[in-house]
Order: sequence, then C-alpha cells, then structure tokens
Amino acid sequence: MEMERKTDYGIYGQTLSNQELWKSILILSKEWKMKRRFTKNGDDRFTKLSIFLTAVIISYLAGCATTPMETHQKGMESITEKEYFVPKKPVDRHYIGSAWSKQFGPVEDPGSSDIRIKVEKSFNTMQQNFAYNVGVSLGGQSTKGATVEAGVEAGKAKKGQLEDVQIISPVSLADVPFEPNIPYITEALRLGHFALKSEMAGKAGVGVIGSSVQGGVKGAMEGGAGTAGDGLVVAYKLHMIDSKTYAKLDSGSIALELDKTIDFPKANLFVRSYLRAIEPGSRQPLPRNLLWACDQANAKAKDMVAAWIIELRSTDPKRKSLQIAFPAFPKIEDCQSFSGVIYSRIDPLTDKIIRQKINITIIQEELSDSLKPKKWEARMSLVDESFNIKLVKQGDLEK
Repeated sequence: MEMERKTDYGIYGQTLSNQELWKSILILSKEWKMKRRFTKNGDDRFTKLSIFLTAVIISYLAGCATTPMETHQKGMESITEKEYFVPKKPVDRHYIGSAWSKQFGPVEDPGSSDIRIKVEKSFNTMQQNFAYNVGVSLGGQSTKGATVEAGVEAGKAKKGQLEDVQIISPVSLADVPFEPNIPYITEALRLGHFALKSEMAGKAGVGVIGSSVQGGVKGAMEGGAGTAGDGLVVAYKLHMIDSKTYAKLDSGSIALELDKTIDFPKANLFVRSYLRAIEPGSRQPLPRNLLWACDQANAKAKDMVAAWIIELRSTDPKRKSLQIAFPAFPKIEDCQSFSGVIYSRIDPLTDKIIRQKINITIIQEELSDSLKPKKWEARMSLVDESFNIKLVKQGDLEK
C-alpha cells in the first residue's frame, strides 16, 4: 500500500494523505494533553476531533489490510489454476488415461483398454469455486434452476451448487498407459447438474435426469467414457513420466516355439505357446478367460474352433496367469500381433510405477485339415519399465 496515497478524509476542508493523518493525530494528541494540564475537563473540541481521526485511521487501514488467511487463499487459488487444464469446450467425458494435446486437448485411443475409475465428492472449497467459476465462464449453468452470472465471487455461490463438484480419477495410476514425453489425463473435475446454456435452450421442457454418481462414494466404476446424469467436465489434471527416473530393460526379440517354455528369471515369468482346438463333436467352447489379440476375434469368440495361445505364468503367487489368444480357425486378417501391458503396480517405497509389457507377432501359421499345426513362426519381446511421474503445470507444455 502506498503511504502517500490521498484519501477522502480531511480536516477543516483539506484532503490529507495517510502520513499526514498520522501526523495530525500525534499533534492533536499532544495539544490535548497540554490542555488537560491547564483545564479541568479539557477542550471538548480536541477530544471529539481526536476520537474522529482515530476511528478514520483504524477503519481505513482495516479496509486495506490483507489477513494471512486471505493471502493463503489467493496463493492456493493461483496454484489450483496452474494445476488444471481447461478444455475449449466442456463435455461430459472424463477421458481418464487419454493423452493430452496442446492443440486438440484429450486424444482418445480407440484401441486402449478401459481404465477403472473412482468418483469422489470434492470437499476443497477453492477447488469447488475454481470448477464452478470455470464452468460459468465457459457458458454453462446449473440445471437445478439457480443461475449465477460469470465473474461472480466464490463466496456468493450457493453451497448446494458447489457441493456438486466431483473428482474423477483412476483407481490406480499404474493403469494409465504412460509413454515418455507425453502428458496423460489423470484427474477430471466434473460439475454435476450442470450444462451449457446453448444445449439447455434446445432441451426446454425436457425433464432433467438426476445423476446416478453419488458424491463421496469411492466405489470403482468399470471403464466407460462418461458418468451417468447431466454434468460437465470443466478441467483436467495431467501427469507424465519423469524422464530422470525412467528405466527400461528389453529382452530383445525371442523366437516362440510350440509346446516349449521360455524362462525369464529376472522378470519372474514363464512363457509357453501351444495350439488349443475343440475336439470334433464336442460342444465345449474355448476357455472364456482368453485375452484375444484383437477386437474382431473377441467379438467372434463363440465361433472360434481353434486358437494359438501364448500363456504367461509368474513365479509370484499374487499374480494371475494370462492367456493371450490368436485366431487359428477361422482365420481373421490383421489379427497376428499383440502389444500391451501385462502387469503394473506402484512401489510404495519409491512411488515408482513398475510394469511389464509384451509384444507378440505371428509371422506365419497354418493348420492342417485335421486342425493340427502345419506351419508356425512367431516372435516376442518382454519389456520391464520403472519410473516416477510428475504433475504437468500450466507453462510446462510451452517449453
């Protein structure tokens, strides 16, 4: 606050600065003390004037002073704004696990696996205010009937509307398919009972369906691109691999031979490949727990008569075995390769994500009329990775 700034307060018609006001108080105080020495009751004029000036100074400085709580709140609001990325147009999609583009925002991979998510109610006042004000500034409004103009102060927003702020995040960050140098969406701020004004205008007279996502409930939701009920996701939080902590161990290309087991001692893993076919006349289908190499094969799993299976078994009793299947009969074009994460976890001691990825390619394969292997050539590689992740803030993507 500038000490020489003029105020509206004055004495005898003169406008005084803050410094001049303090000097006047001191001078009048001395004169008042001198008067009391020679008069019994003092001069009433000096008494009233001193009280008036003291009240003016206190009220003026109190209005300009910033409390520690206000300073902390402003600092936290600034941090909140830097931690979240606002989309050009909000939609009711959380995009958890999707990559983020500076130009296009969320970039969804159609071939990626569904990620288990959890939806929690936000109890952070600054986070609630930030989400609500962003939603309003993007052209949205509450569908509960109460509207708030853009730029409204957070303290004036209704409590019921702020309580609709939800935090969507993955059940485990280890499920996010992180790749080096690419930011991924790890959290979404959603406003329940919220919609764009332009969309609400086209739905006039249509009843609003209440959200089935319960605030505060931490139960995991199986995949899905959006949550039930009306709402808007107004901001995303991003993380990416900390390149300084990234470590990778690649086994290299290894030939897969039928009915033979390959041992990976460092990875605590055994890999075996074989042909599984349904016996003629048998009505028993192939195992249901197979992980098919492509979506087309998965859609036709009930019609499959034979499959090439790559079985993965870990020496860790906590890990389940995995069977990756490739269609043998009937054949499906463009379904001869598989690449994906087969295991991931977070190390609580180092906060690192530990994961294993496998790449399998069938070069050639053929069955005889009796569904016996006639040709087989395939290769695989196993990749072990470990890394920490770091929060991406506003400005980091401009570097």
